[in-house]
Amino acid sequence: MGLFVNSFEIELPAIEADLYSIDPQPSGDKYSVLNSHTEDLEDTVGGKGRWYRRGDEYFIAIVGSDRREYDTFHSAGAELSFEETAELDPTTEAGFGVIERALTKGLQWYLETYHGYWYDSVRNAFYEEEVLDTVEGYDLHSGIDVRFGYHGRPVFTLDSTIGLMGKQTLAEYLSEWGLERTQAEFIGEGFMQDGPERRSCTLDGIYSDITVEDPSPDPWDDSVLQFIKEEYCQQWAERVDPTEPLAKIRYNRRDKWYPAAPSLLYPSPGDDRPDSISERAAKAPVDRWDDVGTFLDIIGHIQMGNVEAPVTQSPIQAGIGTFDYPVLTFGQDPRTEMELHQPNISLNHSPDLKPQYWNPAKEGYLEEVGPRVSFDDEIQVAVFYADGDESEALDVYDDIREYAERFTGINLSERVGRINFDDERLLDEFEDKTRQNIDAGFAYLPEYDEETYHRLIDILDGRPLQSLTATKLRSKRRSGNEADVLTNTAIGLGVKLGVVPFTIEDQLSADAYLGMSVTGYETKTASVVLISGKNGRIVYQSQDPRPSNRSTVTNEGIMQEFLKDAVRAANDSPHIPGDTLDSLVAHRNGFFGKKEIKGLYEGIERLQEYSYVTDSFNWVGVDVMGNTPHRIFDDSRNDLMPDMGAYAALDDETVTVVTTDAPRLGQGSPKPLYCEVTASGGPFDIRDIGRDIFYLSELNWAAPSKGIKNPLTVYLTRRMNRRLSHDRVSKLAYPPF
Repeated sequence: MGLFVNSFEIELPAIEADLYSIDPQPSGDKYSVLNSHTEDLEDTVGGKGRWYRRGDEYFIAIVGSDRREYDTFHSAGAELSFEETAELDPTTEAGFGVIERALTKGLQWYLETYHGYWYDSVRNAFYEEEVLDTVEGYDLHSGIDVRFGYHGRPVFTLDSTIGLMGKQTLAEYLSEWGLERTQAEFIGEGFMQDGPERRSCTLDGIYSDITVEDPSPDPWDDSVLQFIKEEYCQQWAERVDPTEPLAKIRYNRRDKWYPAAPSLLYPSPGDDRPDSISERAAKAPVDRWDDVGTFLDIIGHIQMGNVEAPVTQSPIQAGIGTFDYPVLTFGQDPRTEMELHQPNISLNHSPDLKPQYWNPAKEGYLEEVGPRVSFDDEIQVAVFYADGDESEALDVYDDIREYAERFTGINLSERVGRINFDDERLLDEFEDKTRQNIDAGFAYLPEYDEETYHRLIDILDGRPLQSLTATKLRSKRRSGNEADVLTNTAIGLGVKLGVVPFTIEDQLSADAYLGMSVTGYETKTASVVLISGKNGRIVYQSQDPRPSNRSTVTNEGIMQEFLKDAVRAANDSPHIPGDTLDSLVAHRNGFFGKKEIKGLYEGIERLQEYSYVTDSFNWVGVDVMGNTPHRIFDDSRNDLMPDMGAYAALDDETVTVVTTDAPRLGQGSPKPLYCEVTASGGPFDIRDIGRDIFYLSELNWAAPSKGIKNPLTVYLTRRMNRRLSHDRVSKLAYPPF
């Protein structure tokens, strides 16, 4: 069979839905209102439904209705009137949205009724009710991550997963620890909300002066206990102590918060789960595929009310292949190319550079040939350390100097400044006198400390800071890998100062690549970076925070400003071919928001109007997502492991690509990036989109012996936001590798 994906075609018949008009049309929190209308109609007429938008008007669409007795109903203060029965177009967002929900609800009913699964609608996953194991205080449940999509035909994507529920409720932690410690431990962490339908959520707060039987604060009116009695039934209400404090939760980290009872909240970490659980969840491709097959065996079709949709049992194989590795260029004069299956000068000039030696060879080429760009000036560095660590910090800095010269060719100075960052007087003296004479800082921290690290970034006032923790260095020493961490620390400092270890030259399909991310911690901020399509060099990066509060989407004005600044920098750069930008690919970490897409269209139109880009300017906007259930398998290998560079063009606008170093993985399965074109101004080839993303993921300049999953466009902007979202950092003028 060769390469295949974990997606299966659904033999979808023509789907008709009954459309109900809504009077008055919803306003305010309209989706909550629309969902309430949908549930009321499903209870009344049967079938499976969802809101449906036609122009500016919303309807409720019901698929498979089997008991409509009247044409007019009332729901949440609105009149719902049957208008017509219409065939749904699965190629449209509105049409497939209704079909997708009908498929999901139909599958949920079947699995819960006949096979003992429960469904988490936030994570789109079905879990077995039986506890698989208990690890570090969490019950583990085997599960399957499920996605329905339309890629030229309806498809059903399945991936093995693990669900977690803590053994204790939030209420029990409150009783054991008290309010203050519980807040410190759990606010911002993941939970599972128990109830008739379990849902993942994030704990946003715990009130000290409001209980679950008190009326909830605006915009809510009733008490959460009253809601549980009316909507969940008595068995759930009996588990809640009326005197327990009210909790605030959010689903999918959305802006809107919801009231909740601590007795129904169980800790359920997501990305920050304990290592032992992550190791348990990691599965080799063979085991992962076996789980998918076992799940698929119980599903021959999906029932949507009175409509049946068969599921094909063979996985999709069309549009799948493997990209060639890029050619990397090292050295200044003469330059040297590193290419797969060519002589490997980093390993005794072996005649064949094999995939398993690809990433380690980058470090060898740096040592043998040198970086693509370096400089001779001596770099003045200040060394920061904690009380009692001066001698150790200076010894480590001496090692960093040696590795920096060996791998980057730069000359770091002797000890210009020695600053104990626990001594406020010395920090003040550094800011007043020494700072103006230094180019960068090196911080030796006892352990990673977010506050200290960002404080030093602020004190350096835009100059690069590179850090290393004593705990990490000692751990690497014990495992015999001390040289790795010293090498990466030295190269990372060099890159922040302007060293370019290697490039990808004349192999990308566009003139430039714009990366954008809106992420952060307490607040979110927006950042962009522009990468040359000619050689992968950084042409522009935004330097100031652009807060978006909690939202992971910015507005059209900021999008236009980012675009204008980046294009101006491109036209002034020697690393962009021609005098005026002719093509651009924009990579969005996650999803482009509607306002951002509007900003792209309007911004490019304005740039063309003022001749900042050519009249024939071609551009594409691509969503880049790393946490979807899509996987690629290769059954020409016993372990089913795909090679790095494997891709699946799911349709003309969507591609998944394996960017991690799959041959070197000891366990687990590579998770491809899922890339979808959401806006464009000209033709594009989805395979070019995928190949460019793969190539840009090779530019992990700060740790050459390790690959990165995301393309440089996304990798950098995520890391920029990690710094710029901190309240101590007002400017970031270097790439934060």
